[in-house]
Amino acid sequence: MLILRLLLLVVLAPVALLARLLGLTRRDMIALPDDHPEMASAIREAQASLPEFRRLLVSPEPGMKYFAVKVRFPSAQGHEHCWVNELELRDSGLVGKLGNHPDSLPDLQLGSTVNVAANAITDWSYSKDGVYQGHFTTKVLMSHMSKRMRREVEQVYGWAA
Repeated sequence: MLILRLLLLVVLAPVALLARLLGLTRRDMIALPDDHPEMASAIREAQASLPEFRRLLVSPEPGMKYFAVKVRFPSAQGHEHCWVNELELRDSGLVGKLGNHPDSLPDLQLGSTVNVAANAITDWSYSKDGVYQGHFTTKVLMSHMSKRMRREVEQVYGWAA
C-alpha cells in the first residue's frame, strides 16, 4: 500500500495529494499568501530559474523524470495554485495535465489539459535519481507544517537525511 501511495505521489507530485494519501486533514494543510515574504522570495527564485528547468525538460539528464510546474490560476476567490505535470513544450509555451483536484476552479479537474503561461508559473519540480529538485514553495511551506507532515514530505521527496 505504501508503494502505491508513493507511486501516485511521485507521478502527481502536489502537496495536496500528499496530504490525502497520508490521511492528513484540512487542518494539516498549510497555505501562505503569495505576498508572504518567504513565499514571494521562493516564487521569484523559481521564476528566475525557469530557463534552466525548460532546458532540462527538453533534454533531461539521466535519472530525471516527473517534471511539473506549479501554476497560479485565476479563480472567483482570487487565484489558486495547482501542479501541472505531463508537460510538453510547444511554440505557445507549456501544455500539461492538472496534477491535483482544484478547490475553486469549476471548469477544471484532475487530469484537465491546460496551457501554462510562463508568468503564471510559481514553482517547478522534477525528480533526479529519486530526489526532487525545485519545490521552492514547498520548502517554504514545510517550515509551517507539523513535524509529522514535514517528515513525510522529506521522506517522499527524497530529502530525508
